[in-house]
Amino acid sequence: MGKSYLAKCQVSMEYLLIVALTFVIIVPTTYLFYNYSRESSQEIVDAQITNLGRSVVDSSETIFYSGKGSKTLLDLNVPDSIDSVIIIDGKELVFNITTTFGVSEIVFFSSVNITTISSNCELNVCKIPKLSRSGLQKVKIEAINKDSVSIEVI
Repeated sequence: MGKSYLAKCQVSMEYLLIVALTFVIIVPTTYLFYNYSRESSQEIVDAQITNLGRSVVDSSETIFYSGKGSKTLLDLNVPDSIDSVIIIDGKELVFNITTTFGVSEIVFFSSVNITTISSNCELNVCKIPKLSRSGLQKVKIEAINKDSVSIEVI
């Protein structure tokens, strides 16, 4: 009866060691996978915003050099993390975004003056509030005079 009891204890102890070893492997692996997927999703959002900003600035420059009255319509897919979009001094298109690391800005520089038609401009800062809404947005870019290009979300 003593040997049978010791054999049962040894089997139980081996079982507990196997379970503990399994947890030692699974928990760190799960943590690493979670962090990797979180960083990957942030990189995807950054790439989307970079594509979005470059599209707007490149189209603005093309329309400006095409002359007054030229316009185009862009279909842009806006990600969720954009808090606001502003134009500073007519040359900088700034996306304020919220990330897992905090709030940051992604800035795109234009060689032409960009503005908005709406009255959302104060002290050389123009807001484009509709561009911060997530989802598919239609953006009209139009050369309004010989000095600047207008960006408007329809």
